[in-house]
Amino acid sequence: MYTAARLGLALAIVMLGAMPAPASAATLEVDDLQRAARTQVASAASPAPCSDGAYKVLGGKWKSTLRWSYRSSSTPASLAKSGVVGVLKESFANITGAHNDCGRTDRVSATSSYLGITSRKPRCASPDGFNVVGFRSLPTGVLGRTCWWTSNGRIVEADIQLNAGERWALTLAGCRFSQVMLEAVMTHEVGHAYGMGHVGESKHGRLTMSTHLDAPCNNQESTLGRGDMLGLESLY
Repeated sequence: MYTAARLGLALAIVMLGAMPAPASAATLEVDDLQRAARTQVASAASPAPCSDGAYKVLGGKWKSTLRWSYRSSSTPASLAKSGVVGVLKESFANITGAHNDCGRTDRVSATSSYLGITSRKPRCASPDGFNVVGFRSLPTGVLGRTCWWTSNGRIVEADIQLNAGERWALTLAGCRFSQVMLEAVMTHEVGHAYGMGHVGESKHGRLTMSTHLDAPCNNQESTLGRGDMLGLESLY
């Protein structure tokens, strides 16, 4: 999860325990970051993304292709469904293709496949065997929530929920002040879906997996930094 630095917009991540275990036996970890009272964070003092090798992994990885679907009926009225799908695909590709401006070649073996639209909802209460992305009502200030289930170090399901009440932008050209770039948020969330954790904002605020966005109408964190790539390479 991360937030927009000047507006304090927040992402949230949920990790659930092993899929085969009964729900009552699953380990639930919740990390919700609400809108911050401060108007800026210390990310400006962080190293440049291509110089920062920090990363954190969370103990699970995909051992097969992550096949996902989109609940298109959940698309906010202000957004074009086809445009959203395009951004979602690009966000997955940013992670699996190690999209970066550092001149580093793709050394990440993770893969994904878009299966099309679905009527299923992205779930966090219990696994259903499907990987779904969709918009839904989330607490004020929470931009997104990723929920995934692991078994013996293997991720077996990942769902991503996006806040339908936020003001999203699909392109930089179309972004207006206070809007949030969907690609930057989704790239961060997809990083979680592949097993990446957070790095601290004050020392590593330029990385994709830091806890804050650089700013509204800023898409820089859809591009991976050195630490983001090193973390993915350690898993895949």
